[in-house]
Amino acid sequence: MGTRNLTVVVQNQEVKVAQYGQYDGFPDSLGVKLLKFFSNPENTEKLKEILPKVRLWNEKDQKLQDEFLESIGCTNGILNDKQKEQFKMKYPFRYRERYGKLTEGQILEILLEFHHLDEIATIDAYDFASDSLFCEWAYVIDYDKNAFEVYKGLNTSGISEEDRFFPLYDGENDYYPVKIIASFPLDQLPDENEFLFQCST
Repeated sequence: MGTRNLTVVVQNQEVKVAQYGQYDGFPDSLGVKLLKFFSNPENTEKLKEILPKVRLWNEKDQKLQDEFLESIGCTNGILNDKQKEQFKMKYPFRYRERYGKLTEGQILEILLEFHHLDEIATIDAYDFASDSLFCEWAYVIDYDKNAFEVYKGLNTSGISEEDRFFPLYDGENDYYPVKIIASFPLDQLPDENEFLFQCST
């Protein structure tokens, strides 16, 4: 089901992951997948170790990528099979993001898969949280706060300066940024039933 969503990971007050998702953003789908991922202490620690090498994709990255694509004869953004192989060698992680048909929440598993890379630049969709008419659910894993936070869209009731996504509000839209509805300690995550109960109240 098309339920647009956002998965965010924060470490050292820096957004490391801000992955847009098109489908299955409800707590009983993406929320539970993330809950299960972080309920495994090994996943949590491995990701924590990798994150210092992770950052968001930026304009300089895009410029360099565009120049590379032009150098291999791709001027319209559509790669043939040979160009895909060249792109995969130059940008292995980005190739996986772009052509891997990731399922919701799978970005975290892919980060673990590419732990051997010296640097990983992830797609930056952080601003998607700004309009909760479109961003229906968001999940934030904050290693600084040791928290797994759940945010809900369709927020017309307002937002305070203390809210994580308050800086994204432009002061004009009837729909505010997504609003937090639940938070769980990463080292004391609930079981699935309790998680879904907390997300529904």
